[in-house]
Amino acid sequence: MKKKISVLLAAAMVLGLAGCAGSGQKAVQTPAATEAKQEETKKEESAKAEEKPEEKKEEKKETIVLKWGDAAVEGTAEYEANEKFIELVEQYTDGQVKIEYYPAGQLGADGDVVQACMANTLELAKCSTANLSEFTHILDFCDFPGMFRDTDHVYQVLGSDLRDELAMQVYNEIGCYPVTFDVDGGAARWLFNSKRDVKVPEDAYNLKIRTTGSDIEIALYGEWGIGATPMAWQELYTGMEQGAVDGVYAGPVPAFTNNFTEVAGHATVLTLSFGPSVRLMSGQAVEQLGGVDGELFQAVMKASRESEQIKREMNEKEVAEVADKMREQGVSVYEPTAEESEKWLESSRGIVPQFIGDGKTISQDLYDKVQAIGQ
Repeated sequence: MKKKISVLLAAAMVLGLAGCAGSGQKAVQTPAATEAKQEETKKEESAKAEEKPEEKKEEKKETIVLKWGDAAVEGTAEYEANEKFIELVEQYTDGQVKIEYYPAGQLGADGDVVQACMANTLELAKCSTANLSEFTHILDFCDFPGMFRDTDHVYQVLGSDLRDELAMQVYNEIGCYPVTFDVDGGAARWLFNSKRDVKVPEDAYNLKIRTTGSDIEIALYGEWGIGATPMAWQELYTGMEQGAVDGVYAGPVPAFTNNFTEVAGHATVLTLSFGPSVRLMSGQAVEQLGGVDGELFQAVMKASRESEQIKREMNEKEVAEVADKMREQGVSVYEPTAEESEKWLESSRGIVPQFIGDGKTISQDLYDKVQAIGQ
């Protein structure tokens, strides 16, 4: 009997141990499963964390929109070159910089858009160096008669190291950076009037000619006996039509494309003043593009330089054809003889002591630098 009881107890103990072992295995599996689940959760969170920086990086690439006020009219080389500039800016900045273009004086005359640019309410403004004289005299030398030997000399100067030096001076003085330098119409300014043929300076006596207001231009008109009459470019056609002014001293291509030759039927071909223009960028826009050394700003500068060359090539073609087009229109186009051209140059030299020299508007050093370029 005792032997039977012992056997039964031994069997019970074996079953109990087996039960305990089964229970122990279940307890070990639970933390292992939990740990696996935690590891999977960590991987998911890590993957999400890696995605976030990329999302933030994309958010930083905001498009910068620059508004541009200009005077060019559709159908001209200047207008087409400007459109090309807009394309190049977008291309070289990978679409980060876009330009809203307002041509034909939609945002006002040169002085208006420059003031807006200085006030950081407009990002880009085109202005002739003569009109810019109202705000800074740094580029006044560009309008001085006889400063440049010919069109090639103008481009050589505006493409030299002197350009960057002058651009920084303008930027420091008025807070706007000249990103582009152009020769308006690609040629020297001609004298247009509605009264008579003008062969020599004496023939221009008492004509009322529109002026930009530049001190140099007004002084030059005085040497020629011309009455300087201030008038905005956009008002000029009506002004000549109504007799408020008799004419304009302007590039032949802009004069023709703006239809001034419809109301001023006499043109004198001169090679004294070239009337460059600049495209200014507001200080705020410069900073938006990373400053003058910034990658985006330099991309815009690259587009500017290329568009200048494109415009030059287009202008050369228009200049070659413009005189014939004017004659077809009935305009009397007079080309002075060598002797007559010398009289025009000699008359302009009368204003040299007033503007060129140490302490004057154009320093002797700057004059000498300009003359040395291309020699």
